Amino acid sequence: MTKAAPKQAPIQVSLPSLLETTDYVNNSAKAHKLMKIIHSIDDCNANDFNYVISELLQKMGYSTQIIDGKNDKGVDIIGFVGNQREIAVQCKAWNPKRNTEQVSKECVQSFKGATMNEYQYALFFTTHYFTMPALEAVDDFLILIDRKKLFMLLAKYFPEAFANSYYQYSIAELNPCKACHNGKLLKLYSRKSSKIYYWCENCGNVDFNFQPKS
Repeated sequence: MTKAAPKQAPIQVSLPSLLETTDYVNNSAKAHKLMKIIHSIDDCNANDFNYVISELLQKMGYSTQIIDGKNDKGVDIIGFVGNQREIAVQCKAWNPKRNTEQVSKECVQSFKGATMNEYQYALFFTTHYFTMPALEAVDDFLILIDRKKLFMLLAKYFPEAFANSYYQYSIAELNPCKACHNGKLLKLYSRKSSKIYYWCENCGNVDFNFQPKS
């Protein structure tokens, strides 16, 4: 005789509250900047990538200082616990569609050797990938975050920005709205007037006269 499945405990939170999201379009300038960088992370410059990683570390509970690696042994960001320097961070924004090299063992080892006596951890972020010899250098001190792991962390700590970025990617080929300059135009049909019109998914503007470029 098959046993009945155990009854699930009733959901304690209402469905509307479970479906609540944060609208990054109407959020702070800081949140909007973060969303824009994540959306175009393959084409972002070193400063923008450092900014995203700094914000990511702050979400994890660290205070941060961006120093851009120029005068401190390749360290781009320092993560602090209180006043104590805890994490040395190096960031490489390499587009895998254009860059034909992975981050090498030599690059990783150089960073590790320069920081191991001054920090608790060395954390290396890239939008690309590490070579196998580089990955073999990982230990209790050195942590490597490649493209796949980076995207998983962004989705975990910035779910609204990450979702919004993917949403924008999904409609990227649509025509831009001339009214708000932020939205995209969807081609729709009006049964009432038997005409084609264009509707902006961002501001709601309706345009019966829009002529898309051929």
